Formats: sequence, structure tokens, C-alpha cells
Amino acid sequence: MKVLLRLVQPGPEGSTEYQDTEISADELSLGSAPDCTIQLLGERVGAHHAFIRPSSDRWALSCGRGLFITLNGKPTPSATLRATDLVEIGGHRLRLIEPPAGFDLGIELELDAQVEPSAYERAFRTDLAATWLSKRPAAWLALGLVLLMGFVIPYISIAPQRAHSKSIAFLPSDQFWNAGRLIPAHQLAAGQRCANCHQQLFVHVRDQDCQECHHSIADHVRDSDLQHTQLGPKQRCAECHREHHAPPTGLVVRDNSLCVNCHSKPAAAFGPLKVQRTSGFALDTHPAFAVSLLKPQGAPDDRGQLQWALRREPIATAREQSNLKFSHAAHLDPQHVTRATDGAALNCSDCHSLAADGQHFVPITMQRSCGNSGCHELKFDPDAPERLLPHGRPRDAMLLIQDYFVRQAVAPAAQTAAFQRRRLPDQTEASRCTDSALTCAQRRAQAEIENQFTTNLGCSECHQVVDKHTPDVLSRFDVAPVRLTTDYFPQVHFSHRQHAVQKDKSGDAACLSCHEVRHSQSSADVFIPKLDKCLECHSERLAADRVTLQCASCHSYHPTTTDRLREASAK
Repeated sequence: MKVLLRLVQPGPEGSTEYQDTEISADELSLGSAPDCTIQLLGERVGAHHAFIRPSSDRWALSCGRGLFITLNGKPTPSATLRATDLVEIGGHRLRLIEPPAGFDLGIELELDAQVEPSAYERAFRTDLAATWLSKRPAAWLALGLVLLMGFVIPYISIAPQRAHSKSIAFLPSDQFWNAGRLIPAHQLAAGQRCANCHQQLFVHVRDQDCQECHHSIADHVRDSDLQHTQLGPKQRCAECHREHHAPPTGLVVRDNSLCVNCHSKPAAAFGPLKVQRTSGFALDTHPAFAVSLLKPQGAPDDRGQLQWALRREPIATAREQSNLKFSHAAHLDPQHVTRATDGAALNCSDCHSLAADGQHFVPITMQRSCGNSGCHELKFDPDAPERLLPHGRPRDAMLLIQDYFVRQAVAPAAQTAAFQRRRLPDQTEASRCTDSALTCAQRRAQAEIENQFTTNLGCSECHQVVDKHTPDVLSRFDVAPVRLTTDYFPQVHFSHRQHAVQKDKSGDAACLSCHEVRHSQSSADVFIPKLDKCLECHSERLAADRVTLQCASCHSYHPTTTDRLREASAK
């Protein structure tokens, strides 16, 4: 007969795993003996505890002499099994299930989780007395083999190679003693030479040996902070990253317990260090998100430059201070703004280009994002459409305007065809000017400079402009520098590439499902999703219609040196 045996066992994060095995036998034997068809271990399981045999259209179960099973809560030495019956043998639970096509019988087995590990040793134990060896000679022989294979031969093969930095033909190579394959990155770096990592004989791989390659990796807790915690001394790198025994996916430990064992009780683990309590990824177990924003610090220096630094703020009250005037609502409204090339409505991707790392975006700049699109051209005279004001250099822009109108006054250029004017100086004043041509040109230049820096047709349309009302027009206006925050979570890994498609959304719909900017009138608005938005699609445990997240999915245990610099500036 053909039997399908389905083993039910607990999986990670509270899930259930199933493992199916096909069995072909005339009868099924259950017990602790190694030759049983289904081996069940435990002190209350006999060597050949029970047998299952076909009986007409049913299945008969019978126990060995003096043994019993529990059928639906009642002990019995034999029984005729039905599909709804529950059989227990020494804590192990069996029930019949509907067999798939091609099988005569289906059994679902749930093993007793309380079976001691010693039960496995007793089931396969072989006494030395059962062999031709006696204890003392066998012990000395085993000791000699261990010393020869585990010390003498490795030592005489490794020591000369280390001394001469090359392999010796008649001795085994390093690869012969390899305890297990390396992960691909270490295989590429270390090759076939163990001494690249194991630099001292009889000494475990030291942290400094790891840091010769991983020099940009910092400790999870700084040495200066570690002395204030209850964490104890630092562990060796190899205590967590166990090479030769790691799965092919890598050495990174992704178990949530690595994080929550300490972060669930920060007062006890970190002492005076200010660490928020985190015990999972849910509204009541994970702290609310806080963003890091660039903020100007103090007054400008002697050169008029402001110092900027990152500051952490809760999302609910976070406000940008970029000194930029920008309305998402206006730019996403096809009735007011359209693409210069084809007249279509703007998409998010027209301005926001994903960087190569898939996490961040290429910084928004005037030259790359605003000017090249044909939307914001810095023209100031229709008679010279090729003349553009330099962006980011206000004084140079003023000098260019002065130079242009003075040159026109000295050597007037021929008028060109009509051009739809977007930024015009006051022509009526120029027509009434009766002074010299140079004086009239200077007045026209001053009028155009004021037009550029005081009206919404020029620089002040997008920038914060300060009018100091000085007599000299070249020093009258100051344009506040623009600084845009490019990474709101510098210590978190988030892939925008993976989130470009979300369930039934893609493109702009995917972007706007998290960043609701369609009604934003100010560049100070921060539209970073809160924790509850992430929980609409993610969960810390296996759940239907949810993507499981672990702590390591977003956070790194080891910050890089760049992360440390960002962290310092974000305080």
C-alpha cells in the first residue's frame, strides 16, 4: 500500500510547516526502534509499539503486548480507525486525513515537542562491547588518530606555508582543511588561503583581522557609551558572524531577538542613554517615526554663509526650512502647469529621479530639474531670448542686466520678431526718459533688477528675497540659500524601487498613496508617511495580505562611518 505521511511542525514567527513523505509498505509499524516505518521517540514509546494494517475498507491498529494507545482520550490496545479519530502514542498525535490521488492512506503526524534530546541518542546507541574492539586499545587508537589528523599533519602542512608564503607540493593545501565553504564575498577576498583571515595559529579570527577589510563598519554602541550601559564587554565579530557555517544568503543575523532583547528594556540595558523602547513592529510596540530635517543654525558668518545641521522632529509637527517657495498642488494641477515638451500633466517622475542605490533620489536642482525641462527659463528680454540670467549668483545676474541695457544704449541691436514676454521692465519710463542714453539705460536696468527681485515674475517667485533698500542696487537684495533635505531617515534602509509597485498601484498612484502632496501649497510641508501607513502593508509576523518585516529589514546593526557622521549632525 502507498501511504502519505504529513509531518506537522512549528515554523518561525508562529507559523506552521508541513513536510510530506511517501511510504510504501504492507503494514505500518510505529515505535522507537530504528527499523520502524514511523519512528517515534520518548520514554513512553515501545520499541514496536503499534501496527496499522488494512482491514476490508478500514484500517486496524493493534499494539504490542502490554502496550496501549490513547484513542480519542481513552486508552485501548487495539482499534479500528476512522477519519475523525485522534491517536496519541507517548505524547505524539496521529490522525487520518483524506489521501490524495494515488495513495491508499493519509496520516497527519504531530510530534511531541517535550521529547528530550537524550531520547535520540538512546534510539541509535551502539555499545562498544558489541564490536571486536575493547575500550582501552580503542581509546588510545582514537587519541592517536585525533592528534595525528587534527594537530600533527595540519601543523607541518601550515607552518612551512606561512613561513614561505607558498604551498608545498607534497603537503595538503589550506583547502584540504576547510571547515566549510565561505560566503561568495569572502571567497573572492580570501581565495584559497586561510591565513588571510586566520592570521595566528591556535587563535580565533580577531576583530582587527575582520576590520582590515571592513574598516568602514562601526560598532553598534560606541566605546564611550558602552561603559554607561549594562551590556557588558563587546562580543567578537565571529560570535555572531560564523563563517563556514553560514547559509548561502550571507552572515547577517536577521533574528528580531538580536534587537528586542535589549531595546525592549532600554532602561535596564542602556542606563542613562536615551533609547526609545521597541519590542516589535506595531503601533504599541514601535516608537512613532521622527524625521531628520536640515535646519539653519544661528546667524550667517562673515561671508554671509549659513551653517546647516540635521535636527530630528516628530512627523506630526515637522516643518521644512529650505527657503524655497514651492507648491505641489500647483505643479500637479494640469489646468495651471503642463509639461513643456508635450503639454501633458506633470508626473512625479518628471522631477524626482530615482538614484542608482534604489533608496534615494537624485537631488533637485534648478539646472537639472527646473531649467532643463523648459518650464523655468531665466529670460528677461524678448529681444534676446538666448540671454539667460545665471542662477544662484544674484550679483552676477544684476551685472548682466546692467551690461545688457548699457550695450543696447551704446550700440542698439536690431529688433527681432515678436516674442511673448514673461518678464518685462517698465517700458513707459524708458519711453519718457529724456536724459542721456547711458542714464536711460541705467534706469531701465535698475527697473528690470527690481522687477526680477521684488515681483512674482522673477527670483522671488521661488526664493526668499530680502530687500535692504540700500541706494546701491547691486547690494540691495539678498537671496536666502536653499537647502533641501535629501534623506529624512539617514539611519534607515528603505527601497523606493521595491515600493514603486504596491498591490494594485504603480507609477504616480504608488507615490501618492504614501506621499499625499496633491493639496500641498507650501514647501514647508513634510509628507513622510507615519507608522500606521506602513502597517497597512507590513507586519512583524506572517499574515495574509501583509509583507513580513524584521528589524534588519530597515535597520543596520553596524552603522557605517557615514551613518555615524549623519547621526552626529542629527542630534
